[in-house]
Amino acid sequence: MSKKDLQREAVQRGLERLRLSGIETADLSPAALGSLSNQLGKGRETDLAVIFLLGRIADSAVLELLTSLQKTATDKEVKKEVRRSLFKLAQKGISAPPSEHASESLQRPILRLTLEIEGYLSSVDGAGGRLVWLARPQAGSGIQLLQGMVSDREGLLQFGGALIRRKELRRMTQDIRKNHGITMISIPWEYGDRILYEGFEKAKSLGRSGMEEFPSLRAVFNPAKPKPFAHPVYSRLSTEGIRAGAWRELSRRLLDEAEFRTWILDEDWMKPYLQQVEEAQESRLVLNQLQKEERFSGIVRDAVREIFSGERRQLFQSRMEDMALYLLETQREEQAKLALAVALQLGEGDLGPLDISFLTGWMQKSLAFYLSQTKEKAAEEPSLIIKP
Repeated sequence: MSKKDLQREAVQRGLERLRLSGIETADLSPAALGSLSNQLGKGRETDLAVIFLLGRIADSAVLELLTSLQKTATDKEVKKEVRRSLFKLAQKGISAPPSEHASESLQRPILRLTLEIEGYLSSVDGAGGRLVWLARPQAGSGIQLLQGMVSDREGLLQFGGALIRRKELRRMTQDIRKNHGITMISIPWEYGDRILYEGFEKAKSLGRSGMEEFPSLRAVFNPAKPKPFAHPVYSRLSTEGIRAGAWRELSRRLLDEAEFRTWILDEDWMKPYLQQVEEAQESRLVLNQLQKEERFSGIVRDAVREIFSGERRQLFQSRMEDMALYLLETQREEQAKLALAVALQLGEGDLGPLDISFLTGWMQKSLAFYLSQTKEKAAEEPSLIIKP
């Protein structure tokens, strides 16, 4: 067997080890760089597989990593694989620095990137907000960045544009992860553009001021109205069989994920049901504990059925689709499938005869939050009763 064949077999064994470790070897977006680089140093074959995959990710951060490996690697086959991956990057327009002493060697590849637009998306916060970035390399001048914070209820809340360097974009992603625990995942830029455009249109319809500059900033990326298309998660996850088994019961596990811990339903949605709970608690009827629990469960069931329907249904479906994509891109496939199962059921407009435990748990959590707030507020109010 030739050396080339031996090298290929070693790479394939390394790829298999990566898959067994939970690494998605088909995910070749820049968002995969962190998880891949964490596998370096775990064995020669794993190193070869990681380096092989790095050569398929068109990002200047990969160039920096491979350039560093080229300088430090001692294994001949590892060095060969690095050279192959560097060559692949060069074919994509990301060339290695011409010399070690070039003063801007790590910045110059930015200027040779292809002009393909990149899209990035955060997780959805408890109020339905998402951070969206569009980044477009500009020949000879860095990267044009458009940022937007979009609420699915209020539209575009904040936006800004700037010309930055690639390393600044990486620093921004690192700061958000460090300070807020949020990973900016890579998405099709067309989807990010659609979120921003629809957010702008909603903000405009609500009469929000300060939006005048947004169309000109967006025109750098797309001057036209976005075309309709399916959510990108459906090209990543198959819906076949996704609602088989005990997904309704298991969906409650989503509430244990860090990104869902801040999810509380908006107070204006909750007010009618909070009032019902408070009235039940203040009722003069003598109820035993079982009767109290049954009454509370009935209020929760009604609230789930009514809140997650009508015009709000599509809003919640979009939140769950975004979270399914986010969970998938952050290496949590099983949770992603549960989120997508909830989204699909919401999309049908009928929650079915059995509880979806995620929705029930979310409702219970929201009721408990607002009830505790009411109690705290009551405890802070000065009492009119004067003790003798």
